[in-house]
Amino acid sequence: MGFWSILGPAAIAVLIMVPVHTLFGVHIVRRGLIFIDLAVAQVAALGMSLAIAMGHEAASTVAYEYSVVFALLGALLISLSRFRLGKVPHEAIIGIVYVLTTAASIIVLEFDPSGHGHEELKEILTGNIMFVKSSQHLGYAATFGSILAVLLLLWRPISALTLSKQESLNFKGVLLDFAFYALLGFMVASSVKVAGVLLVFTWLVMPAVIAFFFVERIGVAAALAIPLGVLGSFGGLLISYFAPDLRFQGMAMGEAAGTGNWPTGPSVVVALGALVVVAYLVRLFLPERRTGEDAALDAAEEKPELA
Repeated sequence: MGFWSILGPAAIAVLIMVPVHTLFGVHIVRRGLIFIDLAVAQVAALGMSLAIAMGHEAASTVAYEYSVVFALLGALLISLSRFRLGKVPHEAIIGIVYVLTTAASIIVLEFDPSGHGHEELKEILTGNIMFVKSSQHLGYAATFGSILAVLLLLWRPISALTLSKQESLNFKGVLLDFAFYALLGFMVASSVKVAGVLLVFTWLVMPAVIAFFFVERIGVAAALAIPLGVLGSFGGLLISYFAPDLRFQGMAMGEAAGTGNWPTGPSVVVALGALVVVAYLVRLFLPERRTGEDAALDAAEEKPELA
């Protein structure tokens, strides 16, 4: 079977899912809350783990509903936990949420009555985008298209919020911030069951990081990050299909790790990670940017209206 017949549906899923992840990622990276997406994804994974332990299939509607509810609760918790922290950075709270929910998922799946808890945990982390079917594309397009439409509708006020001082938000700002995190939680819950926690984090963070190596304006970074995310993901699919098996010392031919092709989700992570390394090396040899000018352009572009 050729590349397209095996990974064609996954490639179309990449085209549907990557742009909206990347747009959220631009805001997340600019806010400096890098692990919030990983934490929300893991909270959604905890909801899915609970549904699996209760006897539901990972791909079932019940598991999806559990992951959405948990993701929204996680978004609410993270959004409201920023206040009165003293010297404790918000990122530390987000890290605690991630570690706690990861540990809880391991515990819950340890008691999975099917006895396949560890396999389910691995699938939640790495996803199963390789097994996406063409019949699922329309549903993905409707879900992620709706999320994209709402995000674009709120793009200017959310951009203003991203550029503002988060500690001094008024009531309107807090509501808008929660709407952003709730939308993020819904999107993450919708993508974790397909792409897995690792790939969702990668799509959210790595393309935005590469873009901000070279630009500072949010709109320009978004325009740069989307094609980077798509190209890097396609590169990962190609690696998954064409890369040779890894054969370590002492292995017999039939014992090689990955007797088929490389796992698809981790291959995409590796490909985008390689792009980050290359972009950083290129950035090292470029002159420093004129940050003052870019900040002025940012202010003119976003026109904050939250004060």
